[in-house]
Amino acid sequence: MKIFLLPATLLISALLIAGMEAGCTTQLENGGAYAPGTNSASGVFVPTQAPDPALYVADASYRLAYDAIDGVLKFERDNRAEVAKLSPKVKPALDAIRPTVKDIDHRWALARAAYKVNPIPANLSTLQNVLAEIQRLVPVVQSQLLPPSQ
Repeated sequence: MKIFLLPATLLISALLIAGMEAGCTTQLENGGAYAPGTNSASGVFVPTQAPDPALYVADASYRLAYDAIDGVLKFERDNRAEVAKLSPKVKPALDAIRPTVKDIDHRWALARAAYKVNPIPANLSTLQNVLAEIQRLVPVVQSQLLPPSQ
């Protein structure tokens, strides 16, 4: 399953981003986190801000990449003794990566909050740059649990 996680993550992210660049519209549910609003007294939905498909794509892509990394880190931590028997280099390699993941996650939260307050292209670019960092880390982390190619 680990072998398919990286390609699936990259494929879904690429499709989401390509759809946005090609002008495809993402239908966001009214009243959801990406298309907020309220219902009037007569039950008519009134948007409180414009739908934000760019934030939706960034959030979905980030979550895929983060979950892929977190899954490997959690698996190694939960199976540390068994993994160490197979490859004693895995723990030190992943331990060296853990602070980087924590830093990226912290910067993601800050960039996302800044974008939510002020959804301008510069803030979206910052968000996308942090997203790119975590996406580049996915194959590095996953490669630690894959057997060496022969």
